[in-house]
Amino acid sequence: MSTITEKRRVSSILKSQSTSDGNVTPSSRNKVRFAELSIESALRDVLDNNRLAGYDELLEKLRDDDPQDDKFVELFVEAKQAVPLMKPYFGKLVEVLLSSRWLNRSEEAQEAYKEFVVELTIVQKNYCTMTVAKLVKQFIPDKPLQPSPSTPSSSCATPSNAGTESEEQQQQLGSLHDLIIRLKNVIPMIFDMVLTQLRKNFPYYKRPSSEVIGYLHNVLRMTEYASIYCDELLDIVFYHLLQLDVNMPRSVIEETEYPDEEMMFEMTEAGGDEEENGKESDTMKHPVAETLDWFMEIIFNYIERTVKVDGQGDRLFKIVLNQFDAHILPTHNTDHAQFIMFYICSFKLSYAEHFISSLWKNVNNLNQSPNVRQTSVGYIASMLARAKFVPLNYLKSMLVEMSHWVHNYIQRCDSMHYNQSLKAHVVFYSVCQAIFYVVAFRANHLTSSTKNLTFLQSLQLSSIVTCQLNPLRVCLPTVATAFAGITRAYQLAYCHTILERNARRKLATVYKNNTQLPEDCLDTFFPFDPYMLKKSGKRIEPFYLQYHAHEIDEESSGGGETSFGARGRKRYESVSEDVDDFIPESKRHKHQNGGGGVDVSGEFTFSYGVSPGFHS
Repeated sequence: MSTITEKRRVSSILKSQSTSDGNVTPSSRNKVRFAELSIESALRDVLDNNRLAGYDELLEKLRDDDPQDDKFVELFVEAKQAVPLMKPYFGKLVEVLLSSRWLNRSEEAQEAYKEFVVELTIVQKNYCTMTVAKLVKQFIPDKPLQPSPSTPSSSCATPSNAGTESEEQQQQLGSLHDLIIRLKNVIPMIFDMVLTQLRKNFPYYKRPSSEVIGYLHNVLRMTEYASIYCDELLDIVFYHLLQLDVNMPRSVIEETEYPDEEMMFEMTEAGGDEEENGKESDTMKHPVAETLDWFMEIIFNYIERTVKVDGQGDRLFKIVLNQFDAHILPTHNTDHAQFIMFYICSFKLSYAEHFISSLWKNVNNLNQSPNVRQTSVGYIASMLARAKFVPLNYLKSMLVEMSHWVHNYIQRCDSMHYNQSLKAHVVFYSVCQAIFYVVAFRANHLTSSTKNLTFLQSLQLSSIVTCQLNPLRVCLPTVATAFAGITRAYQLAYCHTILERNARRKLATVYKNNTQLPEDCLDTFFPFDPYMLKKSGKRIEPFYLQYHAHEIDEESSGGGETSFGARGRKRYESVSEDVDDFIPESKRHKHQNGGGGVDVSGEFTFSYGVSPGFHS
């Protein structure tokens, strides 16, 4: 039978007749033909008589029709009864039924659809993958939404045009999750398919924020009723968070959100209404940065609510720490994802101690790669320097631990022949720089009393800086300079002579090779540099320590800004005087390669390179 003939027959079947009073009623012929087009009869006609005409007509009718709720109920009640007949070669019919619009229908209609789906997955297991895929794809909102992280994770993003739609959508998603729960209860192993489809259908990071955030809400909601799979679900979340983070580097955010002073002058004159009203928009200008901001805010909100539930906080911390070790720690060039660990550690001191302890174990584990060991050191130093919730006593205990490790390393090297190459001792140099960084950054606290000064003397810092490995030679210059100023002021160590000698050697290298060797400066990583995202940054700010220059630094710099050398120098001014390290005055990069100790004019300068937070 031709396609044209089939369309004509369906058209004649669905055609209505007019009565004398002008009303339209279905013809008696239509009623007879509708019965002939029932799902069971169409399937049996194929199975028993090998006739496809009725099946094809049924498919076309289902594709074109959008029945009222009462007809929808009848259709799926009949479909449920016909499930035993739905063999694999009836996949087109099953796909059409599964694709039916059902979430915005009455409760009775939704229930009919759910019962059909549950029956289908139990009786015809070959359709499980198709069923799960259809359900998971509905996690992506079909309307433009404005995310609202203040709502519970069980709710979806709030529509920008009407609050009533938000409540309606919450009910629809509740019905969708209810169906997944039913499937999990009758077929526990089906959740493996759910996890696979969740990974497969997660929206691309460049998709609209509403799609990414709506999907994220639903993935996090699943941790409530599938807690046994919480680790796997958060693994999906962290993987896609990193996709966002590595594709939205700090430099791009700074250039987009905080342009240089020439651009800012033009912007201030062009659009000062926002500042006059005293309101600053929380919306990030870059669309991917906006998505990342919402992503982080929703995870922070999820962590806060979960930690407050008795017995849930410790378990969540262990899962997040596992995800950190698996994804964030080995990933190069992340700027914001690591703040999830920073945020969860702020809820309980034991979390912060456990986190730093696990990092220190990495440093001492010779089976770990040098990159992981070096990165772990960077996390320890940045956490100790930036976290307000880390008490001074614990910070001092970690300084003792690191200094003992360094002194033991120096003693081992003194007893054997060794070279001073950076690659051979990269972990040693990283730990030394961590000590210098923490002492310089927290100098106001570590020099506030005689007791604390006595503690600093016990670290024997002078022995570290004067050892034959010469750690100041490869340290980030701004760290070395700040550390040298503090230690000289309190007679803890004398570093400036060493810095000058190192600078002369580097100058000779520049003139000899016309360039610096790549190994001249340690590849530096400060993971908790100032947070750049506006909405989620408000969660970090209460626990985040901004750098306050020590009075020694202020005297040496004449009360002005820290000077930076000409090489690689690019300054950015704050938007307002009230904004501190969250909008840094100097552009920070995670990895500093070769800032140079001497500029091309041959003048010595020790405050050069890119600042890791040291600015006045």
